[in-house]
Amino acid sequence: MEITGKNNSVNLDTYVKNVKDKRKIDVSTKQASKDVFEEDKVVLSPKAREIREAKKVLSSVPDVREDEVARIKKEIEDGTYRIEGKKLATKMIRESLLKDQE
Repeated sequence: MEITGKNNSVNLDTYVKNVKDKRKIDVSTKQASKDVFEEDKVVLSPKAREIREAKKVLSSVPDVREDEVARIKKEIEDGTYRIEGKKLATKMIRESLLKDQE
């Protein structure tokens, strides 16, 4: 900044006052920016909420049904486990057809 004019002390006082005012503005801006901040928000669609709830329910279901496994093991050991041929054949054909569509 160039200080010119007849009364240099007045110009210098004005310059100093401007610098002090700028510092006050800078400090108040920094404080305000610390106090005011934006939060990121995630808003899920109704479909996304359904999916999240379904995942929660599925995670609570065990992968292996221990009671069914125990029942079948007992039937095999006792010799009472019977395979229904028609059901097995139907499932095998269905699985084969589904694989062909992929």
